Amino acid sequence: MNQKEIMALAIISVIGVVLTGAVVVFVQYQSSKVPVMSGKTANHSSAATTEPVKTEEKNENEENGVKNFQECVAAGNQVEEIYPARCFAPDGKTFTQNIGNEMELADLIMIYSPRPNAQIASPLIISGKARGNWFFEASFPVKLMDENGNELANGIAAAQSDWMTKDFVEFLATLEFTAPPTPAGTLILQKDNPSGLSEDDNQLIVPVEF
Repeated sequence: MNQKEIMALAIISVIGVVLTGAVVVFVQYQSSKVPVMSGKTANHSSAATTEPVKTEEKNENEENGVKNFQECVAAGNQVEEIYPARCFAPDGKTFTQNIGNEMELADLIMIYSPRPNAQIASPLIISGKARGNWFFEASFPVKLMDENGNELANGIAAAQSDWMTKDFVEFLATLEFTAPPTPAGTLILQKDNPSGLSEDDNQLIVPVEF
């Protein structure tokens, strides 16, 4: 190997050392930048996840939500025309119209007028039919209550034919009352119970509107 070749190898070695050093410096510089960027990202993510929930807005939405069948219908939601009717709110809740307990007592007593949720006024004429054992001495008591449970009127429903039977017997009653401040109330048709035994008590509950 002559002198020129030796010098060429030396130059190549020096260049290799310089390039290696430059690569090391570059890698260290890039590594020092990564944590800074990651730190910014992490801080941003943390801020996003720890942002306080706007509870006031949530509570307001809950307060404005539908709470019963009447509010559901008033809001223009879908109503299924069955009996009793059902209304479907946007949040998935289903509200069923209150018709009292007439379906449970259909084999004992039926009311023709007023129908459940009908708007009533004084004088109120009540008609229907009931089994003979709903009466005693051809009558049974009726009363009208407001939404707060205050009695507005009471009276007697009278059988329109022989009540000494197990069959249905038609009845009539009339109540006079002053309309209360509440928008709704309840008409109650009580089974006459001369025995006074609680197991013989029964009543038809009819929701009404004023």
